[in-house]
Amino acid sequence: MRLYCARWWCTVRVFWCCTQLIAQLLQEVDAQNLLTSFEIAHGYIYPPSVTVAEGEVLQLRLLVPMQEGDRCFYREPGSPTDIEVNGIDDDAPEPGPSRRPTKMARRIGDQECSIRVSPVHQRDAGFWRLTLVRDADRVRGVTMVDVIERPAVPEIGMGGTGISSLEEISPDRTEYCFVLRQGATATASEGAMHGASSVPMYERCHLPLSETDPTGAGMWSVIAGVQGQMREMTYGIHIENKEEQIVTSVHKETDYHVLTCHLLYTKLMLKFCRFVRLTDGFGLNVIPGVGTPRYGYLGRGFERNECGLEIIGPEGLDRGTWKCLLGYGDATLTKVSGAIVDNSDTSPPLAIVGLDEHVTAQNGTMASLLCNANKPIDYCWFRGPHGQFYTLSESLTAEGRDGGHQHWYSGIALALGECGITFATMLDAEHAGRWHCYVGSGHVSALEVSAAFEVRISRTQMIAQVDRVEAAVDFPALIGCDSIPRGTPLQYCRFVTPTGEAFSLNENVTNERPVLGRFYSNPNHNLAKGSCSLVIATVRAEDFGEWICAGKIEGHPMEHIYGVVLHDRNEKTDGEVVPEATGETLSAASISGMVIGAIAVVGGAVGVGYWQFRKRLHRQAAATNHEIQMATIESTEGARSERVDQRISIGSSGSDSSSQTSRHNLQATTL
Repeated sequence: MRLYCARWWCTVRVFWCCTQLIAQLLQEVDAQNLLTSFEIAHGYIYPPSVTVAEGEVLQLRLLVPMQEGDRCFYREPGSPTDIEVNGIDDDAPEPGPSRRPTKMARRIGDQECSIRVSPVHQRDAGFWRLTLVRDADRVRGVTMVDVIERPAVPEIGMGGTGISSLEEISPDRTEYCFVLRQGATATASEGAMHGASSVPMYERCHLPLSETDPTGAGMWSVIAGVQGQMREMTYGIHIENKEEQIVTSVHKETDYHVLTCHLLYTKLMLKFCRFVRLTDGFGLNVIPGVGTPRYGYLGRGFERNECGLEIIGPEGLDRGTWKCLLGYGDATLTKVSGAIVDNSDTSPPLAIVGLDEHVTAQNGTMASLLCNANKPIDYCWFRGPHGQFYTLSESLTAEGRDGGHQHWYSGIALALGECGITFATMLDAEHAGRWHCYVGSGHVSALEVSAAFEVRISRTQMIAQVDRVEAAVDFPALIGCDSIPRGTPLQYCRFVTPTGEAFSLNENVTNERPVLGRFYSNPNHNLAKGSCSLVIATVRAEDFGEWICAGKIEGHPMEHIYGVVLHDRNEKTDGEVVPEATGETLSAASISGMVIGAIAVVGGAVGVGYWQFRKRLHRQAAATNHEIQMATIESTEGARSERVDQRISIGSSGSDSSSQTSRHNLQATTL
C-alpha cells in the first residue's frame, strides 16, 4: 500500500512538472516564435491570392516583421530555385538564376519580406513563394497569382452612334462604377462632380434614370474601377431613346427559307413565338428543338430574344406574307408584339385586308372597329359618318388615355399592319352610318390607302343586316337577325309575322318540314353561331309588314328582339308601278345625255318625214304630167275619128271628162 501511494505521488509530481514546463515554453514561444503571431495565424503571405492585369505591378509580402540579420527569398512560378530579394531598389544584379530581367523584382520596404514585380506578364501567372530566414527558422508563404488581359474601354457608341439605355455600358470585371451626365451643374465641390461624394454602383454600371429623366437620352461619363488594375477607366457614352422593336429578316436559299424576328431594346426575355401564314391563317408554335418535316426553329435562342422559322422546301403558300407574334416578359409581366415578314417573290402594294364591311354594335356599349393592312404601317386613322376624325397611336391605350378620350388603339402593333379603334361607348346618333379608315406607310408609298364600311347599332343585342327587305308575291324571301357581339350563341330564336302568327326555328325546321307550310330555317345559318334566319318559300300579301325576330342569348335572363319590314317591291302609288329602289340617282351628265339623245331622235324623225313628203310630191307631179300627155293624144285621135266615123262618141266624152279632171289636178298641184 505504501509502495502504491509512493508511485501515485510520483506520477502526480511528474505531471505537474510537465505542465509547468509546457506553460513556460508556450510563454516563450508566444513571445519569440514567429508562428504564433495574429497575422501569421491568418496567413503567412498577403494577399493569399491576387488577380492582376497584364502590364500592372504585382506586390506580395509576408506578414512577419523583419529583424536585423533576417534574409528574404522569392520563388517564381515553375522555378525550383529561391532567389534572395536584395535591399530597397538595389540596382545590383540578383544572385542565382532567374527568368526575370534586372530591376523587375524589388523589395517594397526594409521592415517586411516583400516583393514588387513590374511589369506583370502572362508568364507570371501561377504560385509565388516568399521565404523569411531567421537563423535556423524559416517562414514560407505561397500566393496564387492570376494574370488577366488589360481591361479595355467597351466598344459602345463608337463612331458617333448612339446606344439604348438598356445596353450594357460596364467594362469587363467591373468592381465599382459611377455614371454622371456630362454638362451637369455641380452644386458641391469638384470632387462631387466626379463622383467622389456619390454612392458608387457595385459590379455593374447602369444609368441613374428617374421620373424626371426616364429615357436617359444624351451624353454621359462613366468612371469605373476594374479588377486587376489600379487606374480608373473613364469614357463617354451617347444614349438614344430607342423603344422596343422587332427587326425582321428573310434569308432564301434554293431548298430552304429562314424568316427571323429579333426583339430589341428590352430587358424582358422571349416566352413564346408564333408564325402565322396570312394567306390561309396557318399557324406554327415555333419552339427551339422542336419541329416538323418541313418547319423548325432556327436562331440564337429565346435567351437572345431571337425567333427564326426555317421552311424546308418552301411551297406556293409559303412564298407569301407571314406574321410573327412574340410573347415576352418576366415572372410578373407578359407582353405581346409582332411584325410582318414578307416572303413573297414579288412585293404586293399596300392594301387593306380582311375588312368587315358590316359592323354591328349595341347602343351604349363598348365596341371595336378594325382596319388591317398587308404591310407594316406607320400610322392609321378613322373618319366617322358625320365627319369626325379619330387619330390613333400605340401609346393611346385604355389604361393610359386621358380623361377626355373615349376611344383608344386596339391591336397588337402597327408593325403587324393592325389598326383598330375601341370606343368606350357606341352611340346610335353619333356612330351609326358609313365609316372610312386610312392607313399610311412612308416606306411603301406617300399615298394613304382607305376603305369604307357600314356600322349599324341596335338598342338590343339582336340586329338585322337591313331594316327593310324587298320581296314580291309568289316569290321566296329571306329574313334574319344576328346576335351582338357577332357569333354569340343563341339558345333559341323565333319570329312573329305581321298577322300575329308566331313560331320558333331550329335545325329540325327544314324545307321538307316547314312551319305553316311555307316557313323554314336557312340551312346556311345556325344558332350556335348566333344567327337566326328564316326562309319564306312563297310570299303572300299578308306577309308584307313588320316582322319580329327574337332570340335568347346564352347566359342572358331575357330574350332580345329586333324588327324587320318586309316590303312589296311591286306596291303601286297613285296608279303607277313603283320600280325597285336601286339606291342611286341620275347625275347632271346623265340628264344632259338624255336630252341630247331626245333632240337627235326628234330631229331625225323630222328629217325622215320631210324627205318622205318631198318624195310623195314628186310621184304625184309625175303622175299628173303623164295623164296630161295621154289626154292630149286621145283628143287628137278622137277628132280624127269623128270625121271618119260619127258612130264613135264614147271615147270623146270620156276624154273631155278626163281632161277636165286632169286640169283640175294640175291646178291643185301647182297651187
